[in-house]
Amino acid sequence: MQPLPTIAHQTTTTTGVDHNPLVRSDAMLPQASRPFPQCNPARTAAIATLFGLAPPNVATARVLELGCASGGNLILLAALFPGATFTGVDLSGVQIAEGQARVEALGLGNITLKHQSIADIGADRGQFDYIICHGIYSSVPEPVRKAIFRVARENLTANGIAYISYNVFPGWRLRGALRDALQFHTEEIENAAEKVQAARVFLAQLAEATDATGTYGQLLRREAQLLTTYDDQYIAHEFLAPINDPCRVADFIHDARDAGLEFLAEANLNGTLAETIGADAGTLLRDLSGNWLDRLERLEQYTDFLTGRMFRQSLLVQKEQVPLLDRRLSPERIDRLHIAFPHLQAVETDGQSHTIRDVAGRTLVTSHAGVRDCLAALGNQFPQTSTIASLIASVCPDGSVAMELAPLVRNALFKMAMIGMADLSTVAFGIATGPDEHPEALRLARLDAEAGRSWTTNARHETVSLNVVQRAILPDLDGTRCQASLVATVEQHVADGRIRFQKDGQPIEAAGEIDSAIREHITSALAGLAKSGLLLA
Repeated sequence: MQPLPTIAHQTTTTTGVDHNPLVRSDAMLPQASRPFPQCNPARTAAIATLFGLAPPNVATARVLELGCASGGNLILLAALFPGATFTGVDLSGVQIAEGQARVEALGLGNITLKHQSIADIGADRGQFDYIICHGIYSSVPEPVRKAIFRVARENLTANGIAYISYNVFPGWRLRGALRDALQFHTEEIENAAEKVQAARVFLAQLAEATDATGTYGQLLRREAQLLTTYDDQYIAHEFLAPINDPCRVADFIHDARDAGLEFLAEANLNGTLAETIGADAGTLLRDLSGNWLDRLERLEQYTDFLTGRMFRQSLLVQKEQVPLLDRRLSPERIDRLHIAFPHLQAVETDGQSHTIRDVAGRTLVTSHAGVRDCLAALGNQFPQTSTIASLIASVCPDGSVAMELAPLVRNALFKMAMIGMADLSTVAFGIATGPDEHPEALRLARLDAEAGRSWTTNARHETVSLNVVQRAILPDLDGTRCQASLVATVEQHVADGRIRFQKDGQPIEAAGEIDSAIREHITSALAGLAKSGLLLA
């Protein structure tokens, strides 16, 4: 297959919604307003189901987000679940206004964004089935942290779930030294964008000048490389903001209990069970923590000591739910859930052994060809989800064989979910596996592309980058346009100079070659949109 002609040049327009840098004032950078997949209520509810609870129906739930920025985490959820209601509060009036403009452009009537302090939320706000607080807890003073727990207690329904993310020790002790250095170096700079830029330069200088053979130098070099992948907002809030107050997870659990809440699990399953670290490590952790069912906070704390974890995404429930909790997870509970296998890389057979491998290098080995075929089918149908029953039925129509296969597939998928190879949800995502003749994209993605955004949110609640051809054709993908009609759209972009193609480093100028490049790129763009979960089934 010949490589696509490269795109040599692109010109896009931007709006106030996606201006870069996102500077609200000279004093600070606002939090980036993007989706956070792990706090999607459908995934949260799936984890609660694994622990034997009966979480609220996401399709009709009431959801509250504390510190919602401009609604980047809530708006798509409101579009996906029209029967649910969503409320977001944030202290930034500028970001609330930006988010409200997107809500109005989408015509959503089930979401409200409000300029309000978390501390001012009272019981009169009502009850919510899911409460989300991402990236706020460690960045606010103690009274606001207490208010977060208070709201989670007073405004959460009896079987509701609260999600709170926060920085933790011991991992953040290592970054604390770096934060001290960057704050000292930039303390006399007032402009937020200049502050971040100076921090990036100083970080590179520190890494270059330190001893590469020493522990400190190795730490700085590793962190410098890592931080080049993060955006300006992350550096501003994690390293340059006045408050970044990590805690021990044991203290977090104690504070939650003082507020009448109980720790359920981590929002990422592979960070929930000690055994996912390794069999020997799991045994050591349970020995160190003693009777872990009674002293769960010790098990969680020793896990952080062993792994050096620096960030947690914890799920909390009302203390009255404790008698219903069953922490001895059973594979049978995933029968009711929808499963996705996002990153299948290879299926390898060696004699009687079959290895399923994902792009992160995680593997599952089975000796049963039927299990292999089911897992391969699940990976190949991504981004669609499947239940165990429908997956087996699609691979094995013979009912008697399917009954024999079911427990084997169930156990395999349960193990995959525990180590992060498979995602679980209480709802199916209506995503196309490939573009049809009249492709239809998510309304939010079409709006974002029309506004010139370089990214959008997919049906899996993830951030998806958009290339220039995808941005060009997305506004037309409303289900009424055939693929062939998209050629005229890209031709106009070429005529306007917004897209130019190259081959072997030279501009393509012949009309026939340009037409061929356009069609190839449209085919590739549509396939990418489908794989990214942006096209509706």
